[in-house]
Amino acid sequence: MISSATKKLIQQLQVSDVKVFYQQDNTPKIQIDDFVGKLSFIYEKIRNTIDYREDHLLRKAAIFRILQRRLLIKINLEDLASSLVKEVMRAGYLENNLIPESKIADVDRIINKYLVLFNFSRFKDSNTAGKSLFKWLLELAACEIEECLMPPLADRALAEFAFKVLKPAVNIQGNGLTEEQKDLYIYLAVYQALVKSDDAMVDLFLFRYFYPGWKKAASDDAMPLAAKIVNFRTKINAYCKATLNQQLVKSFKKYSFAIIILRDLILENPEEAAKLFVKKDALEKKITKVCEEWYHKVKVKLRRSIGRVIIYLFLTKMLLALFLELPYDRYSIGQIMWFPLIINALLPPLIMLILGLFIRVPKKNNTAAVIRLIKETVENGVLTTADQLQKFSSHKSKVLIGVFHILYFILFSFSFGVLIYFLKSIGFNLFSVAVFIIFLSLVSFFGIKLRVKVRALYVLPVKDNPFVFMINLLALPFLKAGQWMSEKFSKINIFVFFLDFIIEAPFKVFAEVIEEWVRFLREKKEEIYNKE
Repeated sequence: MISSATKKLIQQLQVSDVKVFYQQDNTPKIQIDDFVGKLSFIYEKIRNTIDYREDHLLRKAAIFRILQRRLLIKINLEDLASSLVKEVMRAGYLENNLIPESKIADVDRIINKYLVLFNFSRFKDSNTAGKSLFKWLLELAACEIEECLMPPLADRALAEFAFKVLKPAVNIQGNGLTEEQKDLYIYLAVYQALVKSDDAMVDLFLFRYFYPGWKKAASDDAMPLAAKIVNFRTKINAYCKATLNQQLVKSFKKYSFAIIILRDLILENPEEAAKLFVKKDALEKKITKVCEEWYHKVKVKLRRSIGRVIIYLFLTKMLLALFLELPYDRYSIGQIMWFPLIINALLPPLIMLILGLFIRVPKKNNTAAVIRLIKETVENGVLTTADQLQKFSSHKSKVLIGVFHILYFILFSFSFGVLIYFLKSIGFNLFSVAVFIIFLSLVSFFGIKLRVKVRALYVLPVKDNPFVFMINLLALPFLKAGQWMSEKFSKINIFVFFLDFIIEAPFKVFAEVIEEWVRFLREKKEEIYNKE
């Protein structure tokens, strides 16, 4: 027996392929030259190796980057929407001859309403607050443009289904929250855990929630909101950073993999999905097969990521040693300290390799749990194992939080203090100690990021032994430091800045000129054929 929620999900996924929808539209499509598109595609692949992002965020990031560059350099602003869509298409993020030309007007409307929001907000892009607001609005615009061009129909259907399945098992405690607010927190957490949305995608969701007419709004509609956009942003941030939201996201993540496998089962053959769900033996074999494919795919990505991180750490350390550590030792100490230099060069990549070896993909018992969850949700339409979800509270004791912060500071001081004392005792100077701590923190953070990707496959709780718990506890300050450094370094990535403004800007202008030249030659050729 298939639940009504599952039947609805199957129906929605059957019509979720945007390509099929666009191909049925007989209106003129946006086209680019294939040769120029291949050149831009190759460049984009090279750039993505330097500025790494998750695959599902690449297109949105490209839209934001292109939009920001064109607005800052003021390239072809009169035809900004058309130029933007074509550049995204040349980069390989949109299929050629698929998007209707009518979408350009929609993209133009989206860009203009966000520019109106900023221009009438009384902020200037010359100060820090203005730059932050401008960047945030462009990120929202990029999200909305991507949704306009490639609507995430499957993601919406899946989030709606997961909300229905998980909501009955959630018990939110706390005064002051209405049922509507509780539903918002639950849906928001489902959206983050399932779709793996970044901050901008979540912000856009909340923006539309608090301003229901924003999706179809025009520039004139944006003017009244511009004066209070900062307060609006603060309200959105409050929901995103709320303790309740973080608790729900953490709890929902362990159910995301099972729901994603369910999606893959349906999308593999939407027309036969309903028949598959009533055949229990065939369903179990199919789920096992899809799970094994996921495990293998993640294992391959994990190895590739470990190799990439090791090469990045080694090359970065060599450059640092050549330009900073060697000159510092020679001119400050009078001799080169080879022992700290070798340790700093070899130990971070070695630690990364060891961390990678200890990361394991799930085993058969995890697949069995996925099978059980899928059967349960398909047949009942709700998660009946409500005891697996904890009780959530929207409030925490401020006194308790203060005590925890004091204990965390003590742990932070202890971990760093012991390490610094040890390194000084074996001959490290202040500069080599700082280099060691920086790279150890980055390695710890990269390692935990890779581990999180694999943990996303686990439905069953992962139990750590006491020894692993103590190691993780002592490593926590380094993880936090690595996270902070990673965020700061990404903002001042010299290689990315060089590519975006020194290489990419003239290259993309050159690509547009070449495309116009090819179009001109084709028109001349057609004129000759027409005369004959």
